[in-house]
Amino acid sequence: MEVLWSSSVLGKDAFDDSASSSSQTPSSLELTADQIEFTQTTQEYHAVGSVVLTQDALRLTADEATIHKLSGQLTAEGHVHLRDLTSDVWSEHLVLNVNTEQGLITNGRLHFSESNAWVSGRFIQRFSETHYRAKDGSFTTCHADEGEVPDWRLTFDDIDMEQGDSVFAKGVWLEVLNQPIFPLPVLRYPLPGARKSGFLVPTVGVDNVFGFQYRQAFYWALSPSQDVTITPQILSDRGFGSDLEYRYILNRRSRGKWLINALQDTEEKRTRAQITGTHVQQPTRDLSIRVKVNYATDRSLLKDLSNSSVFRALPSQESLLTMNQRLDHGDLSFRAQYLQPLDSGGKQTFQRLPELGYRVRDQKLGNTPLVMGMQSTAVHFFREEGFDVSRADFLPSLSLERLHLGHIVGLRPRVKLREVVYSHGRRSTQNVARTRETLWAALEARSSLARHFSLADGTGLRHAIEPKVIYEYVPRTKQSDLAQIDGVDNLIKKNLLTYSLNTRLMEESQNRKAKNSVDLLLAQSYHLEGAPGQAKALSDIWGRLSLNGPAQWIPSVTDMSLAVDSFIDPNKSEFSQVNADLQLRGGTDWYLKVGHRHTRSGLVARRGDIWNPISFNEVLSPRDKIEFFTASGAIRAPFGWTVGAKVFHDFATGQTPEWDVVGLYQNPCQCWSLGLYYIQLDGDDGVEQRNQFNFVLTLRGLGVTPGVGTQVIKSILNPLLGKEAGLPWAPL
Repeated sequence: MEVLWSSSVLGKDAFDDSASSSSQTPSSLELTADQIEFTQTTQEYHAVGSVVLTQDALRLTADEATIHKLSGQLTAEGHVHLRDLTSDVWSEHLVLNVNTEQGLITNGRLHFSESNAWVSGRFIQRFSETHYRAKDGSFTTCHADEGEVPDWRLTFDDIDMEQGDSVFAKGVWLEVLNQPIFPLPVLRYPLPGARKSGFLVPTVGVDNVFGFQYRQAFYWALSPSQDVTITPQILSDRGFGSDLEYRYILNRRSRGKWLINALQDTEEKRTRAQITGTHVQQPTRDLSIRVKVNYATDRSLLKDLSNSSVFRALPSQESLLTMNQRLDHGDLSFRAQYLQPLDSGGKQTFQRLPELGYRVRDQKLGNTPLVMGMQSTAVHFFREEGFDVSRADFLPSLSLERLHLGHIVGLRPRVKLREVVYSHGRRSTQNVARTRETLWAALEARSSLARHFSLADGTGLRHAIEPKVIYEYVPRTKQSDLAQIDGVDNLIKKNLLTYSLNTRLMEESQNRKAKNSVDLLLAQSYHLEGAPGQAKALSDIWGRLSLNGPAQWIPSVTDMSLAVDSFIDPNKSEFSQVNADLQLRGGTDWYLKVGHRHTRSGLVARRGDIWNPISFNEVLSPRDKIEFFTASGAIRAPFGWTVGAKVFHDFATGQTPEWDVVGLYQNPCQCWSLGLYYIQLDGDDGVEQRNQFNFVLTLRGLGVTPGVGTQVIKSILNPLLGKEAGLPWAPL
């Protein structure tokens, strides 16, 4: 039997049983059951057997139900299940007002699908589809069938919960595997999608140099678009301090993030701090501002205190302010740069304070095939010790549109004239302005040949070959009395022919989207007359190879990628430089990534210059041999564990700057995870070797242990785990 009526006209005489044939409205209520009886005196419907009641997105099933026509009051008994857009409720007894959707559940269970939150209680009061209050129950994000015990849960005396906002509970105990662990008399924390102030999960660890570590973060939601995180920390053998992080989104065009790491170093007997931050702003459609700050109170701070071998080895760190104003014909820029020396350099390091730039985009000159552009900069170089110098650089350019020979070969001649003016020479005593004029003339010829091959499954392969030859000429100029700061100052003679060949094999899907499977580029330069410095007539051969795609021909391997960037010395038939990275994947079960960095001792080719990024006109000064190895990998192990490691090893020195070993356990329903990580940092130059052990605990929907460990585990395991639920770096 079925009855249909509109709850918006309750209390009016317009209702009768014939309404079952009327059209439904957004507030229509439909009731079906094995048997339905209507009592005229009480205006009540009583339904028995397979009761189903629907109203818009709300749906209720039960064994028996009574609904009052005038008030909309519904009472359901036996196997009650109430579902709406955001939640599900199960109970044996439920009272609900279908007009207000408020109700009372007895001995029920509640599930929020968005956050996977489960709440059970002796009494659960429903205020709306997102707001509930419960008595004498439990909360968890672990799935457990009725009667089963979840891996973890919070038991409570009273809880108030609003989806998308927060949870406030009293008389709370944290239980793990049904065993009480510790009490929380009062607890408030945000649910996913909400931003509420409060303490985060603390971090506890051990370091052989710093001793016992404890960090306790407090999150302060200043507004919907601004927050502050304050993280006091204690290092039992090194001191105490705090991190202060401020994040903000002022509007759609302005945002930033700033962090201060401060430590009262008891060994150094001073306060040490690192300040990092970024700010991006676009006041108008054409004006953009970017700020980047990296500054340490002392040069050895990162080497002494950082948990990363990369930061410990930094020679310097950069702070930068850039402003760019787009114009109809180009752009105008402002730049200020400060390089703070760390491992190398000192007070004689040049700083750019400030630099102004003006660029005119390439534009055709009337109806002619000529194209003209210009770049110019004016910069003042400042340093704490030594002389300062100012420099103005003007670079107009003229070129022809590409000329086609038989639609096979394209030719493009180009000329650039450069005028550089210095406030004085390379010594402070040379206080008379210096100028230097030069030109760059080039003729480029290139072609592109391609062929498409259709495959039986509707996909295809596209093979492209692109040969290119470019001749460049730069006359010899006098620059011995000029300050040598960057590429603008070092414009050596160039009479060079560079030839290259790029071949690519692309896979095309049925919708014609292409993906590179093989990309190989070979290039070499030839000096048409005497090579500059110690360079030879024929340069080293540069090769760049990229392979990507499935690798079913290798057992247990599903995907493979290989990237190689190398130089081969044709005179000695050996590699002068090799940078190679190989990654193998076995689906989501394992991956291995291996990298090799090799540079021979002595002279090596320099790739590119200020004129052309792919040319080999000179060689770099002799350097020590580099033989560096990197490896990282992870595998899914039994019992819910995923383990991985990362290592850097220097074969030239025999040192291992960093070892990282991590493991992450996820329970079957991914409602919580425990990550363990070990970091070993090699000692050098008076810095002790460090061994650090720590953990990361994540309770899905409740919180995560923040800190460096999250990033360490993510960098190694993320290629396997990706966006799975319950991870330390995944949305809660």
